[in-house]
Amino acid sequence: MIGLAQTQSFEMMKVFLSPSGRTTVRCPFCEKHHYKEVPKYLYNKPVRAKCKCGKSFPVLFDSRGNFRTEVQLKGEYWDTFGEKDLMTVTTLSASGAGFEAACSTPDVSVGETIQISFWLNGPFSNWIKTKAIVKRIDRNRLGVEFVGLDVHQQKCLGFYLLP
Repeated sequence: MIGLAQTQSFEMMKVFLSPSGRTTVRCPFCEKHHYKEVPKYLYNKPVRAKCKCGKSFPVLFDSRGNFRTEVQLKGEYWDTFGEKDLMTVTTLSASGAGFEAACSTPDVSVGETIQISFWLNGPFSNWIKTKAIVKRIDRNRLGVEFVGLDVHQQKCLGFYLLP
């Protein structure tokens, strides 16, 4: 069984949780698989897992509903007043994105619906233009949840995010 303790480690293994909070953690030393039900208070927090082999390693139990990947995609967004600003999408999932606004203090607030657009790079370049709800703001870094993606855009994102 894996024992858990809080840690402040920087390099860590990310494991995804099922909707019920279950996951499989593979020890990077002995490669033994541990099946664990993770308590909610440990979701999205760095912890140190200890294997029966005696080794410990950092783990992050990711409870996100969708896989998220790091990207560098150029785009733009419009606030509720129609003001446009440039952005760089830095993280992307099937349900949302994180981006850095060119403006150091974007004129948006959490809960606001904005319009965003960006190109998916790669062999099948596609233009994504949709409304998004602002979920998080940290200076010029915003996190948004997509609303109103059409079926074609959902498929494009799905193919783009395939490993």
